[in-house]
Parts: sequence; C-alpha cells; structure tokens
Amino acid sequence: MRKIFSSNILLMVISLIAAIVLWTYIIVINDAPADKTFRDVPITTVNDNVFSDNGYCIERLSVLGANVRIEGSRRVMSNFDLGNIRATLDFSEIDLSKLEDGATVTVNLNVESQYGDVVSYTPSAVDVYVEKTKYKDVDVNCSGTGEVLSGYRHGDFTLSQSNIRIFGAQSNIDEVAYAGVNVDLINTNYSAYDQGVLSQECAVKLYNSSGQELTEREIRWIWNSNPEITAECLLYKEKTVPIVPNRDGTLQGATLSCEPETVTIYGDNSRLSEVVNVLTQPITLTDFEKSGEVTVKLNLPSWAKTVDDITEVKISADNNQ
Repeated sequence: MRKIFSSNILLMVISLIAAIVLWTYIIVINDAPADKTFRDVPITTVNDNVFSDNGYCIERLSVLGANVRIEGSRRVMSNFDLGNIRATLDFSEIDLSKLEDGATVTVNLNVESQYGDVVSYTPSAVDVYVEKTKYKDVDVNCSGTGEVLSGYRHGDFTLSQSNIRIFGAQSNIDEVAYAGVNVDLINTNYSAYDQGVLSQECAVKLYNSSGQELTEREIRWIWNSNPEITAECLLYKEKTVPIVPNRDGTLQGATLSCEPETVTIYGDNSRLSEVVNVLTQPITLTDFEKSGEVTVKLNLPSWAKTVDDITEVKISADNNQ
C-alpha cells in the first residue's frame, strides 16, 4: 500500500480525473446553449430624410420597442444586455409614390445582435404614420442656474434670437408652447469676469403649456431649426459705499444719520472704482419741521443700480436742531 501511494501514478490519475471534471464543467455546463427574451428593445430609425426631403414627416410609430429572443452560451448570455441588440427601421426602400398626408407605411424591422443568435422577434414589421410637414414659431425664454461669484452681479440675459422654428406633424408641434434655454452661472469661465461679459452656447429645450419639459419620446419626431442658441449677459462688479446726506447750509452742524448707512451698487465697471459714496437728494431744515425723520431718494449715477433695488433712505436729525 505504501508503495502505491509513494508512486506518482495515483496522483497522475487523480489529476487527470479532476481535469476531465473541470473541462466538462466549462464545456458542458458553462458553455451550454441558453436563450433569453429581451423586451422593449428600442426601435431606431435610419434614412429618415426620405420623408423630410419629400415634404413629409413621421407622426408616430405603431410600436416603439421590440421583443427579441437571443440564443447563445450561458457565458455569453450572462453578460448580455439591451445594448447588444439593435432593432432598426430602414426607410431607404420606401415607395415614394405611396406617400400622402395621413398615409400609413409598413416597414420591415431588422434586428441584429452583437453576440449570440437572434432566434425570433416581434413585431416583424412596424406601421409608420406619415403626415405633411408643418412648422410653428415659438418664443425662447431664458433663465439662469446658480449664482455668479461673490462680489459680482449679472445683468439681463440677451439671446442671439428670440424665437425658433420647429417642424413636424401638426399634432406633435401643437404640444410645444415655448422653448427655453438655461445659462449655467456656477460653471462660468473666470475669463468672463475679467471681460465683463458672459457668453454661453445653450441647448434649446421644448416645453408644453404647463411649463413641463417635453420628454425625448414626445420630441422624437419634432425637428428644431436651432438646437443651440447663444445667451449673453454683462457681469458687474459690486461695491459697497457710504450714503451721505446732501444737506444745505441750514443743516450745517446738525448730526444726521442714515438708515441704511451704506448701499451696494453695480453698473459700469470702468466707472465703479471712482465712486467713494452716494449722495441723497438735497435736504433742508424745513424737511424736518413735521418730524425728526425724512425719507429721501438716492442720487445715483445714471449708469448705476443698487442691490435689492434700494432707491431711498431714511435720514434722522438730532433733537437739538
């Protein structure tokens, strides 16, 4: 018995058996054929220009997704997902003589798989509802996200164009109430602050009458003539300066106090550094005859605005005047 175990023969036999078992698992079990059905595989379209070049557009498809059965090894199927399948409608072979407003064109569906074999799929064909292309002009609104750097303020937004033209089936473009762009104030390039002007290329989005952005499915068959619009605004430096009552000789020697005592202004960046204070409109002793406090407007430079739209202050005089 000791001689048997001392030899390499038994170890070689055991190793061979283990190798056969492992090989059987890999080949028979792991690589055994398997199949799986993937539901709602997105249907894509190619050569859509066949319609647009002839004055037509797609109103909708009878279905937007396909059910596809794929067969392959267990190893392949374990790593398989929807991204490995492509379901396509190719419009290049459409009979143009059948195109008319309100027509329904049936197109065969083609399904390909990056891995494994396509066993079956449904539907085999898709109805394409076609209409004459219509257009609509909609206004473009602009908004901003976030805040500019501390110590700065942005001016009003201006757009490279105030409206856009959209194209599509009448029922689809009727869902669009207006377009909108959004300026990213948080990620503004620092060079814009040196130049005093922010300029961004903004993606145009479409909205319904309730103010909700239309989904990708809702805008799938709407063509926008301007997918991007340039938005600009001035970037102003802010400066906080004291408010000085503009008194005449009748108030010389009087102790006056302002509420608020300072005001933050912005405007022409080239002139802002020259401003050391902001005067009020002229006041006299007679302004205090009814009470020891008057409200008076600020005498702002024509190019300046105030943060929080402060345009007037309260001035109090001491009781000895």
